[in-house]
Amino acid sequence: MVKYSLTQCQNHVLNFSAIGQWNFRIREAVNHGKCHKALTLFRQIKQNGIEPNNLTFPFVAKACAKISDLKYSQIVHTHVMKSQFNTHIFVQTAIVDMYVKCNQLDDAHQFFVRMPVRDKASWNAILFGFARSCYLDRVSCLLRNMRSEGIQPDSVTFMGLTQAVLHTKSVKLVKSLHSFGIQLGISADVSVANTWIAAYAKCGDLGLAEVVFNEINRNFKTVVSWNSMIAGHANFGNVFDAVNVYKCMLHDGFIPDAGTVVSLLALCMQPEALFQGMLIHSHGIQLGCDLDICVINTLVSMYSKCGDVDSARLLFDSMSDRTCVSWNVMISGYAKKGDVNEAFTLFNAMVVAGVKPDLVTMLSLISGCGQVGALKLGEWLDDYSASNGLKDNLIVCNAFIDIYASVGRWDGVATIRTMMRSCRVRKSPGQSRIEVNGKTHIFTVEHRGHHEGKLIYEMLDALNLYSKKGYFQHLDGAEHES
Repeated sequence: MVKYSLTQCQNHVLNFSAIGQWNFRIREAVNHGKCHKALTLFRQIKQNGIEPNNLTFPFVAKACAKISDLKYSQIVHTHVMKSQFNTHIFVQTAIVDMYVKCNQLDDAHQFFVRMPVRDKASWNAILFGFARSCYLDRVSCLLRNMRSEGIQPDSVTFMGLTQAVLHTKSVKLVKSLHSFGIQLGISADVSVANTWIAAYAKCGDLGLAEVVFNEINRNFKTVVSWNSMIAGHANFGNVFDAVNVYKCMLHDGFIPDAGTVVSLLALCMQPEALFQGMLIHSHGIQLGCDLDICVINTLVSMYSKCGDVDSARLLFDSMSDRTCVSWNVMISGYAKKGDVNEAFTLFNAMVVAGVKPDLVTMLSLISGCGQVGALKLGEWLDDYSASNGLKDNLIVCNAFIDIYASVGRWDGVATIRTMMRSCRVRKSPGQSRIEVNGKTHIFTVEHRGHHEGKLIYEMLDALNLYSKKGYFQHLDGAEHES
């Protein structure tokens, strides 16, 4: 009996050591954006008879989430339920987040409500999912339930919620979350206030951004607070206001950082602003920010867009570590200049360096080919895109159609359109949103699944009939007469 127990213990230690090595490889693959490799490693674990542990599943779930692979997410979910870690809160939270990132809110919520124990991370995961889909009524309900279970939303909760709705550029949504935060006493946290400043600025309401900024006590303002205001003005081309905020920042004794330099460089993306861009570059060197990869990428982009591709290339060549963004901005610079051959030389070097081209890379090269009528290179790109899974994107397909159409190659146009139909590549239907009594309703083209759809379409038919009879024109005339 003792011998058997000792053998079990030895096997457990060996398995723990083995899975630790696999976990490290999976985590590294996910962190470097190689999610498909991470999933392949997970398959190999199972094939080798090694049992995943409570760290393996969250890493694999994160890989599924990053590439929104629903099919493999369901496979991972099945493996979790069959394992001894199916009630482990860290693993369960990863499953919720995985379904949220795959846009499967119903599955995420069903799994969430069945969790025997929920912590703040679990609540945040489901909250961010509903916020990202603009279901603020559900967010409000979840926040109440969260508090009733004795878990208080914190700064991380509200920063995450605000970030989740930014893609809508809706000031109204940000205001709603801001209001929630004030009610719950979160607004005093400077990190949350900084998030709201950035959110209002990105949504185009610089007035509200400034109100929040001015409400922060001078002693509690951070460099991030100032950077958010500078970036907000810069994004809307408000050169005077951005520079004025920067001067106030210096006057108040704050030392600019890489984020400040990047925001200021955003003001210098036109040829006439090259001199100002060079001054900011010099200032960045004095501040010691010139080695920051985000600053260098922005500088390469700035010099390229200002027409000084040679200076951009010098900076690019000086980089010891290049990201996909680094390659893209340099390739785009040559493509816009019309130097397609150099753009393709860089593209080949990018592939050799082990950096996977993305949608931006392809669009820059396709645009360059179209600009100079480089049909042969365009055809090669067409084949490359098809073999690397980049041709199932509507924007890429349309860009190739433009190349073929510009040189009268209608057979190429027809081939791509046939492929688009067979692969069901199509434009996502437009959406409209309306809020009625605090609830947001989302409609898409030809959407008839709304629970009051019959009544809505009856009303639309009636309004259409009134319009054909000239009823609205009559109202318009009456208004002017009054």
